[in-house]
Amino acid sequence: MKRQRRVSGFSLLEVLVTVVILSLGMLGVAGVLLLVHKNNASSYMEQQAVQQAYDILDRMRANRSAAINGDYDQSPPTSVPSPSCAGSTCTPKQMALYDLWQWNSDLTANLPAASGSIATTVPAGVSSANQNTQVTVRISWSDAPTQQALKQTVARASYTLQTVL
Repeated sequence: MKRQRRVSGFSLLEVLVTVVILSLGMLGVAGVLLLVHKNNASSYMEQQAVQQAYDILDRMRANRSAAINGDYDQSPPTSVPSPSCAGSTCTPKQMALYDLWQWNSDLTANLPAASGSIATTVPAGVSSANQNTQVTVRISWSDAPTQQALKQTVARASYTLQTVL
């Protein structure tokens, strides 16, 4: 009678190969998750810029006469303007200065190295009482930490919003 020879250890080798392949797949998944996390940081900053642009537009709509006169087309003050419009009555021009100061404070608090500008334009031949005043809000910020983590060279990001008051 012939004896059958037992092959031992073959199943252990299959398990070892499976574990190696599975671990390489998990490393790939971890790399993709890291990339997604880094991109989310950049998306979050862009979402903050969008929110800040809509914030100043809402303030301009609430103070329409100052917006049409171009009172928002200036650099924001670096300190709280006098009088502080938070607790006292202000003229539309004073409110515009206060809004610009508040907006700039929020920009620098929410975005790294942020700056913003506003430009209002009344098209030629249109009276300022008409609702055709065009507003352009530009916000830029430093996206360097995220871009360096993604090994890209763009270090400054910007967002531009154009609308009609």
